[in-house]
Amino acid sequence: MRFLDRKAAVKQVPLTVVNDGDSQWQGIVESDAAAVRKALSIADGAPLLLRNAAGQEIDAQETYDGHLLIDASVQPHSSWTCFAEAGQPRKPRRWTAGAVYKIRKDDIAWENDRCAYRAYGPALQRTGERSYGIDVWVKNTPDLVLDERYSADHQSNIDSWPIEREGRTVEGRIFHNEGSFHLDHGNGFDGYGVGPTLGCGTPAIIASGRLIIPYCYTGCTILDNGPLRFTVRLDYGRNADGIDLGEHRIISLDKGSHFNRITVWYDSLGNATAADKAAGAAAANGSKSVEKAAGTSLAAGIVINGHGQLGEGKDYIVYADPTDRPDVSGSTIYVAALFPDGNASIGSTPDNRNAVGIVSDYHGEPVTYYAGAGWSRYDVPDMTVWCHIVETFIDSAKHRPAVSIGTAKTTAE
Repeated sequence: MRFLDRKAAVKQVPLTVVNDGDSQWQGIVESDAAAVRKALSIADGAPLLLRNAAGQEIDAQETYDGHLLIDASVQPHSSWTCFAEAGQPRKPRRWTAGAVYKIRKDDIAWENDRCAYRAYGPALQRTGERSYGIDVWVKNTPDLVLDERYSADHQSNIDSWPIEREGRTVEGRIFHNEGSFHLDHGNGFDGYGVGPTLGCGTPAIIASGRLIIPYCYTGCTILDNGPLRFTVRLDYGRNADGIDLGEHRIISLDKGSHFNRITVWYDSLGNATAADKAAGAAAANGSKSVEKAAGTSLAAGIVINGHGQLGEGKDYIVYADPTDRPDVSGSTIYVAALFPDGNASIGSTPDNRNAVGIVSDYHGEPVTYYAGAGWSRYDVPDMTVWCHIVETFIDSAKHRPAVSIGTAKTTAE
């Protein structure tokens, strides 16, 4: 029999998660890491580990902003308690991760056990390619696959380019397809069209009746990198029209969630008046005029590709995207933008290119919303299920379980 290597007496603090809702809670909850250490009378920064009532170590993570993340499961109208103690935690399985992939023009890409996403970087902007919004890479495995996909795609380009330069196009395409992340090799692919649009969840500004869309990030800082949460800060400079609004975003993705939490704010929103001078360039970058709003507004949403099914609720937009090659995949990517704070009105650009939530009378302050995706070949078989996932998430975002910190006790083994 294998015994736990623990001291005869261990000081523990109970952390109790209370679920007052009518539904099972399954997901990440937050406690105050500093308060837990204070209750344990240990130094700031001392390592913490968590155990359940049976003494098993459970997954946890401390975030850049001082939260202690707990992977919790709580029955309706019930509570569940785990126990924090001082000690070096085991090396956990990573459920979320991300990286900057310089081999692919400075992409920042991240994933969890549900889906993967990417935002475009300065190397791509230097090429002049017009790709603005957040991209979706669907998957049908909880395993982390981004490193493998980028490596395989990079190698397929190396293998195919010399052949294609010789004019052997068909043969070169065969080599390219062997590793292209635009094709499904068994665990998903990049089949989501973005280009000069909002993609899946990108924010933009409405000023003087024009939609001002950002270009590629100019600064990227990974703040959390798993195992339970990935967080990145992205900073933006001049867009394709030369307008710099001083945009900043913090995007986080938790284990088990279909949705990124996105907080955006602006330092130079006054520059939005330059949109009037950009009218001539707007057609070139795909930006379209929108119905005039009173003052400046913030818009965030999803691109409407092809002829998929669009739906909306009081505080969300959903879309069944047909993928950029439905003749190949035959599958559907389900995307959504969610506004659980109730501060956005649902609408779209006049040409229906992007469906958006609009925050009116906006002055640059931080606004938080959610956006994400699922795939018909994984855990979202149809729009009915997708709408249920969206509505359940909105309800859970409004009623997150509280975590209380109890009194430390010394427990003998």
